[in-house]
Amino acid sequence: MASLRMSFVTVVAVAAMSLFAGSARAAVVLANQPTLTDLGLFSAGSYQISASGIVSLAGTAGDGAFDVGPDGVPVTPILFPGYGYFNPNGATLDALSGNATGPGGSAFNLGALIGSFVTAPNTSDYFLIGNGSNVFLSSAGHIYALVNDTFYSNNNGSFNVTVAAVPEPATWLMMIAGFGLIGGVMRSAGRKRKPAILTA
Repeated sequence: MASLRMSFVTVVAVAAMSLFAGSARAAVVLANQPTLTDLGLFSAGSYQISASGIVSLAGTAGDGAFDVGPDGVPVTPILFPGYGYFNPNGATLDALSGNATGPGGSAFNLGALIGSFVTAPNTSDYFLIGNGSNVFLSSAGHIYALVNDTFYSNNNGSFNVTVAAVPEPATWLMMIAGFGLIGGVMRSAGRKRKPAILTA
């Protein structure tokens, strides 16, 4: 009976952990790509999208001339001539190109990583991914990403993006219950029974 109970508990714990860890996906979003990058098809639920990396909006990523992080904030002061207005918090428009905005419009910094749930988004369809964002899909669908810019051909670098499922409360409860049962079974299995003492 104890081994059967232990097997059931192990199955519950493994199932819960696989629900938690099995939905993570990684993708690379190139800075010089003017079209959306498909991060994958996901079932309905909550997801955490995280991003890292540096892109350059003019030159080579890492040279300090125009390097920004996923939130569109310069990682070092912008040294590119005439673009000092990006410092220190980034800019939503390119003043030297006629106050142009990226596909996401004036709501997002240039160079920021933005996302969409549709393949042909309007400005209002975008959301900020930045360094990290939580999103909810009411039904199965794709998540797309793009570097928000006005001119892509001189961009370099990329952002590394990870999408991971956020466990629902029921999944957390299943995991906690599974670990609790494992602990209980191990505790009861570890107890030594006292031998019966017969008296004459």
